[in-house]
Amino acid sequence: MPGIAVVTNPRSRQNRRDPGIAGQLAYLLGERGQLAQPKDRAELVAAARRFRDHGVDVLAINGGDGTAHVVLTAFVEAYGDTPLPPVALLRGGTMNTVASGIGVKGTPATLLGALVARYHAGEPLGWVERNLLRVPGETPQYGFLFGNGLISNFLEAYYEGSEPSPQKAAWILAKAIGSALVGGALFERLMRPIELEVAVDGGPWAKAAYLCVGVGTVDDIGLRFRPFHLAPHNPGKLHAVGFGCTPLALIGQLGNIWLGRPTTAGGIRGAVTERITMRGSAPIPYMIDGDFHTGVQTLTVEAGPRVRLLVP
Repeated sequence: MPGIAVVTNPRSRQNRRDPGIAGQLAYLLGERGQLAQPKDRAELVAAARRFRDHGVDVLAINGGDGTAHVVLTAFVEAYGDTPLPPVALLRGGTMNTVASGIGVKGTPATLLGALVARYHAGEPLGWVERNLLRVPGETPQYGFLFGNGLISNFLEAYYEGSEPSPQKAAWILAKAIGSALVGGALFERLMRPIELEVAVDGGPWAKAAYLCVGVGTVDDIGLRFRPFHLAPHNPGKLHAVGFGCTPLALIGQLGNIWLGRPTTAGGIRGAVTERITMRGSAPIPYMIDGDFHTGVQTLTVEAGPRVRLLVP
């Protein structure tokens, strides 16, 4: 049956705080929608195949960035070469970076309610197109943002202790800058460099100790910082940035990154590319859309399929 399919993550922080949200979403969907609350990956893949077979018109995801990454990975696996339906991000998680970056605001219930109303009225749905990025492996992973080193270290600190929030992220960033100026413990933790050999379509980058290598198919990485500002303008490509510079040089470039401008410090490398490969002397832990993954010694990130993201 066509209609709107909703996948909700019962384990996201927001959904645990408000366990009744699934019932609200099911009520809003009515008879021309379907809702799934998969408890594990097997149930998620089964739901993706069911929605594929029913030919759903819209996939709505109730969770944050990590949930969207896991759901889209399962749906790409289920759909294969068939394009995914348009995707609505309902901002049901702690981190909603991708949704915020494309201008989606509101609560899961208000966003779904507006989507259902437009869908039933036959009104056109606004959307933007973005590529997914793909990390090959036994089970390929898909998402919009990839990072290792400083990026994953920062998120690890962000998730510790008190409830994550934009205010907490800003506070950690401010503390990290202060710590960098005095060589403090937080600086040492976040800024551990990784010795990497990196290659992109245009050839190898210099082997260096990188604070991090980040890759995006959306420009905003959070707190309105836009290191991947070229991504939306290059369909079928990734924007990759490697920070093989000193921590103080990186801090000096935060203004350019926030404004979506090219970075100018020595040791910072960037490329618009279809593929980037990183090789380290040890396994490289990394994150995709805020979800942590165990590293491997040679890691590739490549452009994946394009998806339509609905914008109110």
